[in-house]
Amino acid sequence: MNDNRYILVIADESPEMEIALEYACARSKKTSRKIIIATFIEPLDVLTTQGVTEIMKNEAREEAEKILQKAASYVKEKTGEMPALAVREGETITELKKLIDEEKNINVLVLAANSDPKSKESNVIINSLVSQEITNLRVPVMIVPGNFSKDHIALIT
Repeated sequence: MNDNRYILVIADESPEMEIALEYACARSKKTSRKIIIATFIEPLDVLTTQGVTEIMKNEAREEAEKILQKAASYVKEKTGEMPALAVREGETITELKKLIDEEKNINVLVLAANSDPKSKESNVIINSLVSQEITNLRVPVMIVPGNFSKDHIALIT
């Protein structure tokens, strides 16, 4: 990376991703920061032949790249700038910490919290970061409520 300061957003298939991106785009425009979008490919936990494992890895990478491209298009539309992109393979929290440590220009991580209390998948990354990893990060974590509207984000940024 270069001398730009970056806002890091995680691209996944959660409904909250768009809220995190919306907030990051608004902050990007106000602070002249660039955006980096990262996605993570979890290790496969299957016992199968090497050929099948390779097919599964390739499919996971293709899916991750689709998610990244969708998020990148959103950022480009909102800010006029193409974000930096990162695909990391490995356990999400471990790879997230490595990415933040390696890319010294990342100076904030923006996440959006799931606002559905019934969701079993809600806030896995947030829960892990704030309960176990927050003191191991060198950047602040900004958590945006997932029920914020675009209008509300515009008002507060």
